[in-house]
Amino acid sequence: MSDYLFIQSQDPFTETRSAQQYALATQLRDAGHGVRLLLVQNGVTAARKGARCPHFDQALQSGLEVIADDFSLQQREIANGEIKEPVSVGGIALAIDALLAGHKVIWN
Repeated sequence: MSDYLFIQSQDPFTETRSAQQYALATQLRDAGHGVRLLLVQNGVTAARKGARCPHFDQALQSGLEVIADDFSLQQREIANGEIKEPVSVGGIALAIDALLAGHKVIWN
């Protein structure tokens, strides 16, 4: 099985491809692959408590590991305590680590 890192930088409320990326990430995880989703730039907006993004929420409820970039959260004035559970906070270094480890990295 392969390891994947999906990087979501698009605003999921205006970019329709986001829903397809969440679905693909979930399907790959369900097939037994290692999958993580890193939210960067406007992608972090879906992780804010109270944000209603059905495709993102489905992926989150399915058990997909989701990490929000700390710098992107800070730029959008979203405090760590204002993000949905079980989203964790990390840095963009995750992308570099994934590339160096030979993971498949898909950026949207």
